[in-house]
Amino acid sequence: MNQTEETKLLEQTEEWNDADEFSRCIEAIEAIPEQERDYLLTVKLSRAYSNLAVLGDHGEHAIRLLESVRTQGENDPYWNSRMGYSCLMAYSSAAIAYEYAKRWLALAPDDPAAQKLVRDCEEYLEEEKALEIDLKEREEFIRRETPDDEKGVICK
Repeated sequence: MNQTEETKLLEQTEEWNDADEFSRCIEAIEAIPEQERDYLLTVKLSRAYSNLAVLGDHGEHAIRLLESVRTQGENDPYWNSRMGYSCLMAYSSAAIAYEYAKRWLALAPDDPAAQKLVRDCEEYLEEEKALEIDLKEREEFIRRETPDDEKGVICK
């Protein structure tokens, strides 16, 4: 694939992505043999899988793709953004995504999208912490309120 063809493909995948046609992005990029895909095509493919993860379970595939170009991407704001979003989708936990979001923000401090992902992750982490505390409080309440003779009984 020459530079002109790749540029056209990248522009087309952006249009498909904006139109929520993630499967078309995946099909077009995966039509190129893996050994011929460069860094940017690999990251764009992971983006399509990550966006599709919202609708299904492709988030881990997006992460595997990003891991395959980690050496090239770990100091790239775009790679960190894709990894942050992918981790958030795949793991449904903000802890891992937060690390990539902070790295993205450090690399691109004026990027409003990076700032937003960091804030969102912080809010998710606070919610997770509150839920964990609530669950522990409920468990402790149940232990205190359950008579000792019922603690060993298995519900049927």
